[in-house]
Amino acid sequence: MNKFLKIVLIIIAALAALFIALCIYVVLAVDTTKLKDEIAKTVKERTGRELTFEGDIGFNFFPWLGLEIGPTALGNAPGFAPDEMVRINRAEASIRLLPLLSGNVAVGNVVLDGLTLNLAKNKQGVTNWDDLAGAGADAEKPAEKATPKEETAKSESSASLSVEGVEITNANIIYDDMQAGKKTAINDLDLFVGQIGDKTRFPFELKFRLKLDSPKIDTRPVLTGFAKFDQEAGSFEVDDMELSLLNLELTGLFFAKTKDDATSFSSEIKMTTSSIRELLAGLGMTPPDTADPDVLKPLAATIKVNGTDTQASLESLSLKFDQTLVTGQGSVKNFQKPAIAFNVNVDGIDVDRYLPPKSEGNDAQPAADSASSPEAPAQEPDLSALKDLDLKGKLTVGKLKVMNLTITDILAEITAQNGLVTADPMNLNLYGGSYSARGTLDASKPVAAWTESGRLKNVQAGPLLKDLTGNDRLSGTTNAQYDLTGAGLTPDNIKKSVSGTASFAFTDGAISGINVAKMLRDGWERLKGRPVSGDEPAKTDFAELLGSATLTNGHIVNKDLLMKSPLLRVTGQGWADLPKNSTDYTATVTVVGTLEGQDGKSIEDLKGLPLPINVKGSLNNPSISLDLKAMGEALFQGTFKEGAKGIEKTIKENILGGSKPSGETDAKPADKPGGFIKGLFQ
Repeated sequence: MNKFLKIVLIIIAALAALFIALCIYVVLAVDTTKLKDEIAKTVKERTGRELTFEGDIGFNFFPWLGLEIGPTALGNAPGFAPDEMVRINRAEASIRLLPLLSGNVAVGNVVLDGLTLNLAKNKQGVTNWDDLAGAGADAEKPAEKATPKEETAKSESSASLSVEGVEITNANIIYDDMQAGKKTAINDLDLFVGQIGDKTRFPFELKFRLKLDSPKIDTRPVLTGFAKFDQEAGSFEVDDMELSLLNLELTGLFFAKTKDDATSFSSEIKMTTSSIRELLAGLGMTPPDTADPDVLKPLAATIKVNGTDTQASLESLSLKFDQTLVTGQGSVKNFQKPAIAFNVNVDGIDVDRYLPPKSEGNDAQPAADSASSPEAPAQEPDLSALKDLDLKGKLTVGKLKVMNLTITDILAEITAQNGLVTADPMNLNLYGGSYSARGTLDASKPVAAWTESGRLKNVQAGPLLKDLTGNDRLSGTTNAQYDLTGAGLTPDNIKKSVSGTASFAFTDGAISGINVAKMLRDGWERLKGRPVSGDEPAKTDFAELLGSATLTNGHIVNKDLLMKSPLLRVTGQGWADLPKNSTDYTATVTVVGTLEGQDGKSIEDLKGLPLPINVKGSLNNPSISLDLKAMGEALFQGTFKEGAKGIEKTIKENILGGSKPSGETDAKPADKPGGFIKGLFQ
């Protein structure tokens, strides 16, 4: 053993003597001026760039092998400005010699001062570093794969790495993208990193001034924290991280590990800001003009994520803005062909507060503009991204206010695969009742095809319409069901393609805006040549209002309308055409009781007489009138009909599920006027 140690000491002494001799030779023999010329010549030959040394090149030898360079500049590519692409004031780096003998690397302070880096892309898409990034012949050769024996040897003799510190000061990086017309500048960049070593926690601080042309941003972010790497475990972590950007504050931690060519990571970030509006303005974005100017103020979020190099999971999300709390989880599997899943809950949100404020006194102007210069037809949205979307998600909302409607207990489950998007179920509660639906969107076709079916149950129509439109033209307990299909998502294409069936039933309600009893009485008085009655409430009460419709390419046909009240029976049939925005509908009213119940005079002469009311013209503003000619003919020819008898029983049984009127028997299937709607509500 002593002999072995003696041999080792002799070798070390010889190496030391050789190193000292080499240092003396370098100091005495190396002409730094000539060395700079040789380096500049080589750079010129290989890149065509001018490398200018304005200062000296200095060497250190023991205990550090170091290099120091003074002011130096590298010229820009032809056709780019300014003349210099890179300039530094001073650069310094060194490495400790003795640790090299044991296979370890100990780097001294790395100093870079006054770096200026001018990057650019011209209008043709060529950058000023393209000529420097060209691969050589060696780069084209595939890398030789190490044998298992070599890999084992490397792992067994892995060297440790330590760095005394890193100090980058007064750095400036400018990127001018002339093709996009954008310019980005990072100025006054300072980076300080403490002593780096294996399993050693070290501090870092990064600060710079960021300026962008588009969007217009001028800010000075500051990032601080502590980091540590474990060479044996292949891990790297950051903790006590703090980032300040404009009025945004972020804190958090990060951990990453690489083992057996697999990478995993985890992170937790907390974010706060006093005002979302101020943050948007600082980021060069115009804050939206909202109906409630007090929204978009405070924001707080906590995000926990983990994953690998092939997938990631959102372990938890907690987002609080204004009075709304959003929580959720999610995941993305297979980054090459992502499969996305999420589960999001919103406790409550008033969407109306975030919508643009309502304009006043300008309602007539858009119509005038539309008449003088009609808008081009809306184009179908580009849904190509849906063809490769693999999605499965669930959304729940405790309370939602939108368009002045209040909705609670919302549940929507959404899936998407191979261009087919399905929402099933979609459930919610509103105005004393419930709504359930299912819908699909097939984006694999040239024009997207869609289906939707839904059911309203025990919804109070009056309060709903009052909140939605400001008036309750129709009130009552509502039950409805529809099953529709169509193609296209623009308003025009929806109107042209919508097809299917729909049925409805209103009970114990009223129609506001029209007093059928007064209309009949006034028509009667005109026939008699007498003056009409004075003002009365424009309202028609009913016990039941039932009906169904078939839709074919936007053409709606109804043949079985029935309204019952203590005074009236109303039946109706007709059509409405959505693409043509027109309607032709006739409602036949039969008086079955005294008209005094509607605050009017009693006219027993009209009892049992079918009186037609016509609804024609534009769907936006149809004309409603009593057919006085038909009324007169029926009166003077003695034509009296029962009106509602026959279809009442069928609709009541199929829609409301009620029992048959006493004393009546089932009609033959072919004799049921409303037979085709049987089963729609079962």
